[in-house]
Amino acid sequence: MALTHDNINEYFKNYFATFNEYGQDRATIHHMDDYFAPDFEFNPYIAGVTPEPSREAFYNVLVSHPSGYEKLTPVDIVFDEHRMIAVVLILAEISDSKTGELLVKKHYFGRYTFGPAENNVMKIKELMLFWEVLPEGAMEISDVFARDWK
Repeated sequence: MALTHDNINEYFKNYFATFNEYGQDRATIHHMDDYFAPDFEFNPYIAGVTPEPSREAFYNVLVSHPSGYEKLTPVDIVFDEHRMIAVVLILAEISDSKTGELLVKKHYFGRYTFGPAENNVMKIKELMLFWEVLPEGAMEISDVFARDWK
C-alpha cells in the first residue's frame, strides 16, 4: 500500500483507535501487531525513558501501567511518502483507570518510519517519540504510572 494523504490519515485513525481500545492490556496488546513490524524499535527522546529494541519489549512498556489509561488522539499528521516517514502531533490524556479522572494532559510528537509494505500492509519499523515538558509542579506521566512500578 502506498503512503498517500488518504491512506496515511486512515491508517493513523485506525492505529490510534486500536491503541486506545487494545494497546494497554496484556490480553489484547497483540492487536497492535497489525501496525508494528516484527523488527520494530522504539526510540524515545525523553529523559528517563529507555529505548526498546523489540516489539515485545515495547508492548511490555505499554501494559506496565494498569492504574493509568493513556488516550492518544492525533492532532496533525505530516508525511513524506518518499522517505516513508510520518510525523504526528498527538494529544495524550492520562486518566486514572478506575475513576476515569483526567490527571495529565500533554502533547507528544511521534516520528514513524515505515518499512516496505508486506502483502499490501504498511507496518511501522521505528517510532521516535518526543513529549512536551509540563510546567514545574504539574502532575506528570511518571507520577501516574509510578504507582504500578513500586
